[in-house]
Amino acid sequence: MDTMVQGGLADAERLVARRCRDRELVRYVGRHGAVTIEHVMAAMGVGRTAAYRRVAACAERGLLERIDLLRSEPRLLRATRDGLRYAGLGLGVAVVSPGSVDHWLRCATVAQELTREFGAEQVITERELGLAERIEGHPIASAQVGLLPDGAARLHRPDLAVLAQAGSIAVEIELTAKSPRRLERIIRGWRRAQWVKEVRYYCASGGARRAVERAVRRVRAEQRIEILEAPR
Repeated sequence: MDTMVQGGLADAERLVARRCRDRELVRYVGRHGAVTIEHVMAAMGVGRTAAYRRVAACAERGLLERIDLLRSEPRLLRATRDGLRYAGLGLGVAVVSPGSVDHWLRCATVAQELTREFGAEQVITERELGLAERIEGHPIASAQVGLLPDGAARLHRPDLAVLAQAGSIAVEIELTAKSPRRLERIIRGWRRAQWVKEVRYYCASGGARRAVERAVRRVRAEQRIEILEAPR
């Protein structure tokens, strides 16, 4: 084969491989809503320089954007509308506010822990779960907490879910204490959700954890709910 032709094929293969990596990166960011460069490094299995290079290339193409909300928090990455379409995700652009930054980041960190435990294909985000349940027309890993005005079930969706063969696992990240009444209503819903095998609450230490512990005791859901420490 002509050397020039061989070189052209090699260039084309490298371009295809780079586009595949870009799509994988944008899909990861889009699924989770907002992440940091450290999350990207862990998810993609690359070093900081390679992660920054790929993020910069995707940002230049309008697929990702960097957002700064709090000086005390790291810069976030978010998929744009074009990026979500490019990655084949039927999701909206994540709404990120200063008050939600810590929650977004903790969700991404817990998701990485769950991925190591169950595998990447088993773990889905709240964004993906909402879409899947709308398509299926019934709860997959959500709890029913009442009725809507039209009589349909009012669902509470967890922050993450694991779709394991043995049954769905609902995962909540609780960083601030909800009102006792609201929390008990949600946990009562989890106790009744027979389509969910297990519920995990990853709680920040202090008031958030104590609130969950009290609600679980009052609702008598100790056999259904496991309370864990939320990672940073």
